[in-house]
Amino acid sequence: MIRVGVNGCAGKMGSIICYKILNESDIVLTEAFERSGSEFIGMDLGLALGIEEWKLNIKELKSSENYKMDIIIDFSSEEGFLNSLEYAFSHRIPFVAGTTGLSEKSMKKMKEYSKNIPILYSSNMSTGINSILKILENMKDILNDRKRDIEIIEYHHNKKKDAPSGTALMIAEKISALTKRDINKNGNITFPRGDEIRIHSLRIGEIYGYHKIIISGNGETIEISHSALSRETFANGVIESIRFLIDKKEGLYSLLDIKRR
Repeated sequence: MIRVGVNGCAGKMGSIICYKILNESDIVLTEAFERSGSEFIGMDLGLALGIEEWKLNIKELKSSENYKMDIIIDFSSEEGFLNSLEYAFSHRIPFVAGTTGLSEKSMKKMKEYSKNIPILYSSNMSTGINSILKILENMKDILNDRKRDIEIIEYHHNKKKDAPSGTALMIAEKISALTKRDINKNGNITFPRGDEIRIHSLRIGEIYGYHKIIISGNGETIEISHSALSRETFANGVIESIRFLIDKKEGLYSLLDIKRR
C-alpha cells in the first residue's frame, strides 16, 4: 500500500485528487496539508470538502516533522510547492507536482533536488495533453518549416492567475526544443513570423482548460486541440504518476516517461 500526502488538499485540484485516492485499492491517503494560516487547518478533510467525515485532519506541512507518507503530492502555490519540495528532499521521498506559475528559481531548485530524489513534474497531468507532446515529436519536419506560422491559443476559467498557462508554455517549450523557434508569450506580432511561437491567453467563465495548436503555411492549416471536460482527467494522471514514481531512482520525470514504459 502506497501512503500519500497531498499539499493543497482543500484546493480545486487537490480536493479531487484526495477524493480519487479513496477509490484506489493500492493507494491510501494518510496526510492532508494546507498553507500556514489556512482556515482549514485542524479540520477533518471530508467535512472541509463538504462531504462526510474522513477522520483525517488537515495539517500545516513542516519539514521538521515526520509524517506517515511514502510520497508527497503538491497542487498548491509556489510557496506551497517549495515547502513540499523541501520536505521531500530532507526526508528523501518521491515528489509529484502539478503546481503552475513557478518562477525560474523554483524550477532550478527542483532540477537540482532531482539529483537526489525522484521527482515527477508536469504542468498538465492529463494523458491527452501528454499524448499531443508525443505527436509533436513526430511532426519535427513540419514544425521546422519556416514558411509555417505556429500559434497556441489557451482558454481557462477567470480565477486562474497565471498566463500563459503552464500547459501552453509546456507545449511551446516542446516545439521550441524541436525547432529552435523563440517563444512569444504576449501574442503580439513580430517578424519574421517563422522564427517564433506565439501564445494567446484568455481567462473567461468556468472553462477547465482548452488548448489549440495552429500550424499554418504552404497552402494548409493543421490544428491540434485538447479540451478538459473535468478536473478528473488531471487526477487520473496523478494516480498514474504515484504508481510510476514510487520505486524510481533519483531524477526528473514527466508523464511522457510513463508513456514510454
